[in-house]
Amino acid sequence: MVTNAQILEILSPGEEESYKERTQIMSAEFVLPTPKVPAREAQFVRYSHQQLDGSWIIVDVSVDEWRQFQRPSTRSICRKRPSGCLIRDLQNGSSFVTWVENVDVRERTEDLHPRLRPIVESGYAFGARRWISNLQAQAERFIYSTGINTSPSDSPISPEGRRSLAITAKRMVISFCSDACNSTYHNWSSSNKTREKTMEVKTNKRRGDPGKPPGLHRTAGCTIELLSSHNRVFDYLRDIQNRPQWERISTNSIVHELATFSTGPDPRNCISVLAISRHNDLLLLQECSTDETGSFVIFAPIEKAEFQSMLCGVDQEIQLMPFGFYILPNVSGSILDGTLLTMVFQITVKNVSKKKAVEAVTQTVKETLQKIMEAVN
Repeated sequence: MVTNAQILEILSPGEEESYKERTQIMSAEFVLPTPKVPAREAQFVRYSHQQLDGSWIIVDVSVDEWRQFQRPSTRSICRKRPSGCLIRDLQNGSSFVTWVENVDVRERTEDLHPRLRPIVESGYAFGARRWISNLQAQAERFIYSTGINTSPSDSPISPEGRRSLAITAKRMVISFCSDACNSTYHNWSSSNKTREKTMEVKTNKRRGDPGKPPGLHRTAGCTIELLSSHNRVFDYLRDIQNRPQWERISTNSIVHELATFSTGPDPRNCISVLAISRHNDLLLLQECSTDETGSFVIFAPIEKAEFQSMLCGVDQEIQLMPFGFYILPNVSGSILDGTLLTMVFQITVKNVSKKKAVEAVTQTVKETLQKIMEAVN
């Protein structure tokens, strides 16, 4: 949900080695993983306070007096009224969190796609429910991926192997969400409009992103509307038996799991390593996650040697080129229980023209989404 976060100034450092009574000026962009929803930029003061009963209050509020930090923006400007969270310790290893989001937003309406407007205006995209769902998912992911809440019989992967795979998968997911969003550092442009009104592919180019192979990267993204439910689309995409139906590299192949473990009480939330029968040296690291506010299925190619090292608990800063899907429930009401599906795909450009690179990523996204539409609608 957050990218490009910075501390601009610490007004009061608070107690040493603690966030108690700390006051700081911050800036951040709040995002939805789709090229069709502009990031919301905000600058605000954050205050952290611990009450006598041990509970924490963290409050953000925009204050006009700090305009010297502001920069000209072409994005949606978000002005925070008092927003934040109250965190209470339940004395049983759990916390009770109350979240409030109260904002004024100056949207650039021409940048917001009509099909996505209801999700944004309803508060579904940036509201308190999504903050809480993300926080809950991260807490569950930590518990399960570190083996705190599992027994040896739950997974043949050692706790060290789980931890190493989870760290790499987290980098993959963060990279994907950064690649998919419409933030300051992304300059999306329409690459091709098909005859179908439902499919407009956008592309951008990046160079020098940390954690990716060197060179110029071309990224294509597209959001389409599906008639099927959020859960049906998620279950279809995460099922490895369906993969040869829509993925080019899996065509006429058998896909099987080499390793998998859960990242939450819902068994569909998991990290897996997949093997494809026609590609002996290619494995796919995959993470699937779902809750009421959205779902994703994200994967990246890895080498067998890298996988073996991770199983042994070795932390590696391997280069990742993630691609995959972000799935939103359709809250517009125009289609009963429909879905908004975003696909993002990218390649490293080598010895091909700009035009051919754009055509390649655009065609891959169009063909893949067409196959998925035919399968789930």
